Amino acid sequence: MFNMINGDFYRFKHSRGFYLTESILVIFILATVLTGTLTSVSARPSSSAFFNFQMATNGWGSSQAVKLMTSMCSVLVYLTLPLFVMTTGFEFSTGSYRNLLSSGMTRLNYFISKYAVFIAIVLWQYILYYGLIFFVAGFKYHFSPLTGTFVLKIGQTVLFQLLLTLGIFSVAILTMFLTFSITTAVITTIVWQFAVATLRMIFVHATWLKFFDFQGTLDTAYFAQFSTLDWGRYLLTAGGTIVICGLLTLYIFKHKNL
Repeated sequence: MFNMINGDFYRFKHSRGFYLTESILVIFILATVLTGTLTSVSARPSSSAFFNFQMATNGWGSSQAVKLMTSMCSVLVYLTLPLFVMTTGFEFSTGSYRNLLSSGMTRLNYFISKYAVFIAIVLWQYILYYGLIFFVAGFKYHFSPLTGTFVLKIGQTVLFQLLLTLGIFSVAILTMFLTFSITTAVITTIVWQFAVATLRMIFVHATWLKFFDFQGTLDTAYFAQFSTLDWGRYLLTAGGTIVICGLLTLYIFKHKNL
């Protein structure tokens, strides 16, 4: 299992796709911070608290930039898709998973190693995203004081965003192991969150749908005024999606005729 994990990371270090994806992310962050221009890839509008903070912000310091760009975090979903293909989908695209399983690796170890590598990649994406925002904005404008309140709030936000991102991709991983199709998994990742956001706009009284709008919540996580009950429901929904999809994936993979 550990050899497989090391092999995945080795392939990343020598993959043009990995460096191209990270270069796009870096260019995106530089263009946004240096021009002070915010965009959104989310189907849901930002909260009023975000707009109030944006209007009250006088210049982009390091902390201010990090706060503002929490509203653009859903871009990481799309820039993680190529890395998802390179980790979870690599053996399925080449058919080499059969060689690994026939050589003595158990299906459980295969699943765990793939999931562990993917979690590490997602974590790296967030570190690069927020780290680069902080330092680019600091050198371009000024470094804001790091207050305990800011560190605690941004820490909670990032952890919450990580959970939501893993919730989105848990469905993609389930689709990947169910169909062995990279294309189907990628399309599912994009379509199911867009469908939830669209349903929210159509069925405005179905308030329970908002707890499954992981991508829309990514962009509002820092400024949203959630009640304690809503926080619990979001955490339960995202965490439950990860656990249920993970168990289903493992069950299907164990019983699938390869």
